[in-house]
Amino acid sequence: MDLTSSTKVVLLALVLHAPFCQSNSYSDFNSFPSEYEEAYNKYKQFGIPGGLDNATDYLPSVFAPELLDYNRLTDQIDYVISRFRNYRLPVNNEQYYQHRHASEDPCEAHGEYDFIIAGTGTAGGVLANRLTEENFKVLALEAGEESPTLSNMLGISVYLHHSGLNWGYNTTKQRFGCLGSRGHRCFYPRGHVLGGSSVINFGMYVRGHRIDFDKWEELGNPGWGYDEILPYFRKPEHATFTENIDPAYHGFDGPQRIGVPEDIPFMSEAIIQAHKEIGKRELDYNGEDQDGVSRLQFFLDRNVRASTYHAFIDPVRHRRNLKIGTRSYVTKVLIAGKRAYGVEYVKDGKTCFATAKKEVILSAGAINSPQILMLSGIGPSEELLRHGIEVIKDLPVGRNLQDHLFFPGVFYRQPHKFYDESVSDHVKAWTKNQRPLTPSLGQTAVSFFNFEGPENSQPEVELFFFGPPLVTSDLAYIFGFDDNHIEAFRTLNGLTDLCVNIELLHPKSRGTVTLQSKDPKDFPLIDTNYFSDPEDSDIENMYLGVLAALELGHTEAFKKLNLELLVIPFPDCDYQYEQLSKVWWYCALRSISTTLFHPIGTTSMGPDPHTSVVDADLKVHGIQGLRVVDAGIMPDHISGHPNAAVVMIAEKTADAIKHEHSVHSSFHHSHEFDHDHFHSHPEAHPHAHPFHVHHYK
Repeated sequence: MDLTSSTKVVLLALVLHAPFCQSNSYSDFNSFPSEYEEAYNKYKQFGIPGGLDNATDYLPSVFAPELLDYNRLTDQIDYVISRFRNYRLPVNNEQYYQHRHASEDPCEAHGEYDFIIAGTGTAGGVLANRLTEENFKVLALEAGEESPTLSNMLGISVYLHHSGLNWGYNTTKQRFGCLGSRGHRCFYPRGHVLGGSSVINFGMYVRGHRIDFDKWEELGNPGWGYDEILPYFRKPEHATFTENIDPAYHGFDGPQRIGVPEDIPFMSEAIIQAHKEIGKRELDYNGEDQDGVSRLQFFLDRNVRASTYHAFIDPVRHRRNLKIGTRSYVTKVLIAGKRAYGVEYVKDGKTCFATAKKEVILSAGAINSPQILMLSGIGPSEELLRHGIEVIKDLPVGRNLQDHLFFPGVFYRQPHKFYDESVSDHVKAWTKNQRPLTPSLGQTAVSFFNFEGPENSQPEVELFFFGPPLVTSDLAYIFGFDDNHIEAFRTLNGLTDLCVNIELLHPKSRGTVTLQSKDPKDFPLIDTNYFSDPEDSDIENMYLGVLAALELGHTEAFKKLNLELLVIPFPDCDYQYEQLSKVWWYCALRSISTTLFHPIGTTSMGPDPHTSVVDADLKVHGIQGLRVVDAGIMPDHISGHPNAAVVMIAEKTADAIKHEHSVHSSFHHSHEFDHDHFHSHPEAHPHAHPFHVHHYK
């Protein structure tokens, strides 16, 4: 049978249930679902090289728009947008302890694996893919559900923050920031779904500055300098854009596509030209140099979000050596004799156990991985003892929390309307890779500003731009602002307005993740401690970012487009200070600056167990067979958005794990847990769970 490539794509769409045409539903832990057996055979029949493992090249909704049900998708989008304000986020983890009627025992056949990965987010999804390239048996546990089809559309993803795809966290009450949020507690979205936060974030592909990673190495982490990690940025990448690119710094045959959406007419180019007027160069910020302006690169497979789920998990779910469990909430690492040998998790109201011969890998993110460690007896001794948890290893878990604040408070208005069409029209445009739904929040450009060090050093601030048609009061509600600030955002017009966002890249303030109690039903306590640095350098750098955003308004490029500064009310500031004065901006910054969902540092990497949690191999100090692989291991924040760096971290660590546990490695047998000895002498392992022996024969 001789098929054209376009015919193959359409057939591939039909075989693999094209996004937005039919939702996928998989039973947990099926060894080889029948629909994949059929798909695999059809791949071979049509001559697609490598079968499913290499089939990362399809996006049927682009090439076969006739398969798309426009009316159904339009109705789904309308429903999400109209109902998101009615959704009530959970306040604890009680949902996992509710019994569900199921034909199978939730814990059935969850026995012994080579590796157990807790969390299938940005890092966990990469690890599940890469480790099962070898003959390793891997169990990947995810607390959330399947990734829904709507999450693939970046343009509406922000509305999904008020859905079950988000854990539902808020910060603790803040003293110096979040003052315009409900109860002075910033809304704190974290991905609760296969693919994790890569499924609900803004999708921006921003790696960071060379010096960021060289500093990691200088902190005592060999192998993490920029030259060493650059190949692992390139490995997963499949860059699809050709303009303004430094090819030597990009990959072109990886599984995760990186794309640049089309311009907003006139506005995108005006933003670029305005930056040139104030001295910025147009460049590839993921290339040799970062100090300039560029069109934004996204995790984008033509028109679909290229999340970890899309790029790494979904294409390999057929693998016989990979089992994925959703609704599986990991509550504890099982440890015996300073060695991790498995996990405890809760699913559908039942407590389950699984064991790992080689390693347990925590990839639950910078908030949940610390919680799991502390519930397991690994963390600051005073914190654990306060909750009656036996201390297995005293480590600074949950300390060193760093996060990127951003300020969505500088606005420009111009007289022209953009994208004044129906949702149905937007959906049809989306199938052709056209705005406004291809990027998140109408984004178009990004720039970097360095106020403190030499010109080629790390920037302190990033500017990025929300454009039509999503700059509305919905943003204030989604970001968790209080009623007064939601009302202030009603000043905005989604069809004409541009929001310049100021992001603080290298905060001096440090926060913590701690426990409410030893009960895993309770959410962790997230104290970001925003704007707490005693020298006020954080708020000053953000204010300098505001001035840079205001400078754009004086350029000829903005004037030609009639972009004029729009000052919205700040109810807590207007009556105290003169509008646009420095103290007024300080007040505004403290009011609505909020998280950009970039927590790092809570399981920090370093050589000293007094100041770090994992070593340079991401192994937990003093505990064998346990690694943490997620954003929490970053010792210091980066001049970018962590999703790209976390993919890099997982790629690098996957290679290290495969090398260490290969059949040629001298460590292959010595690093495995002696299960025969455990079962014969359980008394020698006082920290082992008493039900473990009963569960596994």
